[in-house]
Amino acid sequence: MFDQPTGPPDDRDALSPRYNPRQIATVGLWLFLASLAMLFSASMLGYILIRVSARHGMEGRPGVPLGSLHFPPELWGSTALVIGVSVALWRALAAVKREHQKPFRIWLTLSLVLAAGFIAVQTPAMIQLISTHKVLRQTNGGTALYGLIFFLVLLHALHVVGGIIVLIRVVILGHRNHYDHEHFSPVKHATMYWHFLDVVWLVMFSTFLLTR
Repeated sequence: MFDQPTGPPDDRDALSPRYNPRQIATVGLWLFLASLAMLFSASMLGYILIRVSARHGMEGRPGVPLGSLHFPPELWGSTALVIGVSVALWRALAAVKREHQKPFRIWLTLSLVLAAGFIAVQTPAMIQLISTHKVLRQTNGGTALYGLIFFLVLLHALHVVGGIIVLIRVVILGHRNHYDHEHFSPVKHATMYWHFLDVVWLVMFSTFLLTR
């Protein structure tokens, strides 16, 4: 009998179905998004419970009836921007799959511009939320709801910053013709992540509006 080779796999092994780093990366991303989904779901459930309890007041503080919370108008603008990022990345992904490099780079760059715009618009909105929180805390005991909303918005914004860092790298490599119709996994993964952030923000903002 002949001994089986014990050395590292050759190029043919790397191309076999048993070894596919692209699929592994995709599965890893899905697991990461699942963990984030649990984090945001638990956070929003906690917010809803606190908001419902705050209607009647707690620990000597006045109640906060439904319909009494007001949100910065900038949040509507940031909503449009985060949706725009998802649309731009979706178009970029479709373009690179068809080997349309010029439209691909245009949509990819636009997605980064919109993502930066989201942070630029979201920042003054968060400043206004924390300012309102401080003012209300100093008058008649106030309410901690605005502070909680600020924390949830900040939590989402931090994940947006992480997405921007990844997106910058994808854009740079895209302009260097690093992606084509056969190699576009990083673009696909960035698109998946931003679609997730889009859904999280829509659910979060809708919850704020419905329970304001």
